[in-house]
Amino acid sequence: MNRTLKIAIQGGPASFHETAAKQLFPSSAISTISCASFPELCQTLESGLADFAVMAVQNSLAGPLLPNYRLMAEYGLSVTAERWLLLDQTLMALPGQKLEDIKEIWSHPIALLQCCDFIQSQAGVTTKETSDTADTARILKEEQIAGVAAIASRKAAELYGLDVLNENVANDVENYTRFVVLSRQQPKKLANKATLLLPYPVVKFSLESLLEKLNKCQLELTMLQPLPSTNPGQPAEWVLEMEGDETACITQLLALLKSVAPKHKILGLYPKAEAPLPQDRLAGCLSDVLKAQPELV
Repeated sequence: MNRTLKIAIQGGPASFHETAAKQLFPSSAISTISCASFPELCQTLESGLADFAVMAVQNSLAGPLLPNYRLMAEYGLSVTAERWLLLDQTLMALPGQKLEDIKEIWSHPIALLQCCDFIQSQAGVTTKETSDTADTARILKEEQIAGVAAIASRKAAELYGLDVLNENVANDVENYTRFVVLSRQQPKKLANKATLLLPYPVVKFSLESLLEKLNKCQLELTMLQPLPSTNPGQPAEWVLEMEGDETACITQLLALLKSVAPKHKILGLYPKAEAPLPQDRLAGCLSDVLKAQPELV
């Protein structure tokens, strides 16, 4: 009999991370370890308390969660799988509360960003950032906080007995987040998607030559973003994601990178998941960088 896998997630019961974990391990018995933050999630996996971790890295409305790529590198973790999840960001409050009773909306900062259009339409309503969507729903119920609504999943409303004040309040009903599985093991050798960190500046390596090599290897560039620098005045690394139809294409490009960016880091080699939206509808992955930064050197 297979043992139960321990999966570290950010948040608790009825969180989107819990839902993603169940979908990413459909054939396994799992138990989740709730973590209050992404650094805690990485620490939990690194320490061996968890077998794997599931972490959000990209949202179709808010863009990539770039600090999470930095965490992968810092803790030496590797991406082994990915999945897109449709989020049903739901407004909820204590039973009997009406929308006109709400003075504050609480949720995780990324959820608040995803729902900013709705929030701004509510005159006189302020917001408060919390560590997790579902846990915010729990706090409202346990502490019986009136005048405050939470944004979380419908599952959270059902679990904690809250009234739904408004269905999906995201800026777009097609609100997807990409979750990845993290492991302490080294990346697999064969895969059709890769996540890399490139040093900046990259000697003899421009965006033009990168695109040329991607095209030569029949690969699609799906993310190119500079990571926030940890040292003021020091250049950041670049996170690069690419995918193709054949595993040999990834292998070929990695071989080419050795001559132009020998210090690149491989954060993951894994099977690509089908993107739910066209690339041009995924916020902040390529367009801003391509317009503002013609070269990486």
